Amino acid sequence: MTSHPTIVDVVFCVSSDPATLGELERDLTELAEGAFIVRTVSSTEELAAAASAAGAEGELVPLVFVDEHLSDASGVETLLGMHDHAELHSARKVLIAESVSQEDLHRAASAGALDGTLAVPWSVPQLRSLVSRLVTQYYIAEAPQEVDEVTEVVDVDVLSKAFIEVEERAKEASERLERLQRSFLDDRALSDDEVETLLIEEIDRALDNPPRTTVLAGTRILSAGDLVDGIRVVVKGRVHLTIDVDDRSIGFHARTAGRVIGLNTIAQAETRALFNVEAIEDTTFIPLTLQQLDEALRHSPTLAIHLVSVLLRGMARRNQRSIELRLQVDKLVRDLAKERDELAATLDQLNRTQARLIESEKLATLGQLAAGVGHELNNPAAVVSRATDFLTEDIEHLTAGIPGGELFVDAVRTARDRKPMSTREQRQRRNDLAAVVGDVSLARRLVAIGIDTEEAYRELFADAADPELRLDRMERFHRIGTTLRNVNAAAHRIVRLVGSLRSYARSDEIVEAFDVRTGIEETLLLLGHDLGHVDVETSYADEIPAISGYPGDLNQVWTNLISNAIHAMDEDNARLNIDVGADDGNVAVCITDNGHGIAEENLERIFEPAFTTKAGRVEFGLGLGLQIVKDIVVRHNGSVTVESEPGRTCFRILLPRAGEIE
Repeated sequence: MTSHPTIVDVVFCVSSDPATLGELERDLTELAEGAFIVRTVSSTEELAAAASAAGAEGELVPLVFVDEHLSDASGVETLLGMHDHAELHSARKVLIAESVSQEDLHRAASAGALDGTLAVPWSVPQLRSLVSRLVTQYYIAEAPQEVDEVTEVVDVDVLSKAFIEVEERAKEASERLERLQRSFLDDRALSDDEVETLLIEEIDRALDNPPRTTVLAGTRILSAGDLVDGIRVVVKGRVHLTIDVDDRSIGFHARTAGRVIGLNTIAQAETRALFNVEAIEDTTFIPLTLQQLDEALRHSPTLAIHLVSVLLRGMARRNQRSIELRLQVDKLVRDLAKERDELAATLDQLNRTQARLIESEKLATLGQLAAGVGHELNNPAAVVSRATDFLTEDIEHLTAGIPGGELFVDAVRTARDRKPMSTREQRQRRNDLAAVVGDVSLARRLVAIGIDTEEAYRELFADAADPELRLDRMERFHRIGTTLRNVNAAAHRIVRLVGSLRSYARSDEIVEAFDVRTGIEETLLLLGHDLGHVDVETSYADEIPAISGYPGDLNQVWTNLISNAIHAMDEDNARLNIDVGADDGNVAVCITDNGHGIAEENLERIFEPAFTTKAGRVEFGLGLGLQIVKDIVVRHNGSVTVESEPGRTCFRILLPRAGEIE
């Protein structure tokens, strides 16, 4: 059996913007799943050269994306030029643009040079829908025999509609056949061979036995593109139709050809052959010009009856063949869909297995890594902590000699030693001070540097020649102190996280009693860069019992839950509530966000090791996700539950008061 070379399908992307080209190439390549190759060019000239090269290699070009703004032409002019390019004429053409004049769009569409537009920025679902529709339209119109090669991107709905149209046309043709057969009742009872024999006899009678032509098996009687000026009536033998696509010759079923070759010439003044006609076996046929056929029909009314009967029966066979093809395609689509689903299920299982193996390997090596990581991190953390002390001393020494130096030194110390305030407390102090100073903006600046009473405000500016300059310097020194505090807190956090790592490797780690509020506040402080758009409200009960355990581990719990909440909320109107209170002598922590919520079917699975709703992403600093959250809480003899609905998700952690833990 002769094997045909694989046809390469190419999608071109044209843009002078490298960023647009890169993003479009990446998205199209992911969507293609190997069905076609994506090639990028930056100018109209490069596109023409690349298209000519593709044509020379026998490659199909089903789709071209063109940016509106190019270095050597506009996108619309490029599309119009592509329409006259041999290799790009049949390609489906898409204009990439944020905005284009309706006049230009209408001009391109009227010329048949525009099949769709793609707005910037685009979404992957939008791009997938556009590509599937246009690629399917291209293969239905230009290369139907290649549809089974690009099933990854074919729009099944468009494909089904195309075949439904074929079926409807077949039904319409069958109805016309039925109406016409009422005029040819004499032929209804005859077989195809009998009607064809009568047709040949009438031609011989009307034209006095016109000459026959005999060709050997394998002879090409007619080539696609040849000018056809008549018909050929096969007397003996069989022929079939083929079409050349690149370097391949695609054959059609023998029933498609029939006895009369060149049917289209009967209806048109001048036409060219659509297919190659080749003899399957030694074949004899009668070549008739249209003038000869017209003369024969005038001399023999019976010939017209037999000719119409033969033509109608040939059409019926072709309609039947189209229906069979429709059924075959339907079955192929179902089989492909089934295989796709099976492959998707297998791939999902493989991904889950791989994730479990990776996490198992992490847990197996965590103990080995803990000692080395702890040693490497403890030393620099200690250096950073000591450096903050040295920096504080140096700043105090350098500041002492400038006017107002004591105030600035106090600002540094206050900021460094000051405990973080909740956003609710900050608002309250800001509003109280604004009522005194009469300026909300000034009150915000003063509260930020620790000035929240009228007495402190008056004392600050009592002897200031330039109050604005003093306030500006106070803010800068306060920021220095805040930075030193944050650096020092981060260094201590590193030390605690190292201890958390060691707790996985050692079972004899000494537990300690601590206040969970401290860890929560430190977590909020270190996640401050992600909380800029979030309204955070903390509510702490006055009397909260201490708990026993590993503060570093529980800080990982707070980090995971708060970070997940941040990612679950939109930037607009994001709100995070953290409530800590006592519950029957134990400590209850509730972390609530107003994000999109967790689907009900996922609530029971979110603590599974291999389950994720983040498309498989692993984000640094979140450990092993909610599985580790649950493991840490359970290790502290606690429990974690979740309630979720659109607009509200609440994780509730219940921890026992100070005592022995497992």
